Amino acid sequence: MTDRVRTRFAPSPTGYLHLGNARTALFNLLFSRASGGDFLLRIDDTDLARSSIEFEKALMEDLTWLGLNWDETPLRQSERIGLYQEHAERLLKNKAAYRCYCTKERLESLKKNQLAAGKPPRYDNACRGLQNNASEAPHVVRFRVSQKEVSFIDGVHGRMAFQADDIGDFVIIGSDSVASYNFASTVDDGLMAITHVIRGDDHLSNTPRQLLLSKALGFDAPVFCHIPLVLGPDRMPLSKRDAGASVRSFREHGFLPLAVINTLSRLGWSLPDGTTLKTLEELTQAFSLKRLARSSAIFDVSTLRLYNKAAIQTEPIERLMETIGTGHEAAYLKKVVVAARPNASTLKELSLLVRPFIAPPELTPEARAVLSSSAAVQVIKACIEALRLPGAPEAIDEQYYKLLLSGVTEKTGVKGKSLYMPVRAALTGSCEGLELAVVFALLGRKGALERLERS
Repeated sequence: MTDRVRTRFAPSPTGYLHLGNARTALFNLLFSRASGGDFLLRIDDTDLARSSIEFEKALMEDLTWLGLNWDETPLRQSERIGLYQEHAERLLKNKAAYRCYCTKERLESLKKNQLAAGKPPRYDNACRGLQNNASEAPHVVRFRVSQKEVSFIDGVHGRMAFQADDIGDFVIIGSDSVASYNFASTVDDGLMAITHVIRGDDHLSNTPRQLLLSKALGFDAPVFCHIPLVLGPDRMPLSKRDAGASVRSFREHGFLPLAVINTLSRLGWSLPDGTTLKTLEELTQAFSLKRLARSSAIFDVSTLRLYNKAAIQTEPIERLMETIGTGHEAAYLKKVVVAARPNASTLKELSLLVRPFIAPPELTPEARAVLSSSAAVQVIKACIEALRLPGAPEAIDEQYYKLLLSGVTEKTGVKGKSLYMPVRAALTGSCEGLELAVVFALLGRKGALERLERS
């Protein structure tokens, strides 16, 4: 085995990258970078019926967006079918594998009878002893399991042991000549010189098969580290079926990559100094396999929102302005974004907070209802009269804002929510948003007057 650490992320392009898989990619990258090694990408696309180029492209885009950049050119298993067949022939030649001609009907009947007898289903090795084992009749290639126990030291769980009787002679090449997941993965890990594999607990049952194959093929097996799966609020594992838990979904909802990787890094890994927002470089420096957890972590979107709010505060203001769009006077847009971003947990929220200041506001149903009352009409008229007075400043600071509303209360007798809400509705078209003092400061006397008069 090479002395240089080499990890890999090997997704199947059958859906968008979900948070559990993104965490796997992150941990493999952090470990390889912390060790001065390589992080590789392999596309496990031997499931030709479900794999797609579109999902492969999306996976790469999402990894790049997260900052999880890989070394070397990505491999695609669909381009290595012949290579797997060559290695299968080696095992056949060495009697480590054999051709199995059992029909699907026989295997289904065997499984049914074993389950009925209360036994775990496994192949009964019926074709193991065939003398003439080179027929071209439809067949699969099975690996010959001869060990009684397969044990290994897991990087998270410690010593693990599996009984060979529970494994049975398993298929490595299907009747369609396509390599099984375990066989293709073992061949690739060996040829790619992968030293460490960090992956979910759902792969634990694959590990004894891959260790047996590595030994038979003459490869140094990687160190396996199995981490508990990421659970949703319902305590069920996140999967590709959960469209709302995909990296793509969170991108579209206005979350930043820094917030996503900080959230993922806390799912099954304990950082020495808690919940402080960290850069990818800082996470790399802190990463250690010893701090990986043995218990499942639950993804909570509220935690992601907290990290995202913090990330928005660290994002360069020019990048935030780009998310709003062009066509606005830069100095004014910058002023609005600076004022709005402390209130925003996502880029979508930031855009909504900024919108009333860069375009005429449209009244929400709630705002329209507020403005329909007679008290609201009095308040708006009193505000307009005050802003029209000679000497009213063009720039409205907090001191003048307080004097303005104090004068409106004195004239109308309206105060509290009945005072503030109509003014907010008239100025922004909504009953929610930035503090009213900030709204006046951004609009100024001229902008405030125009909107109050229009309402």
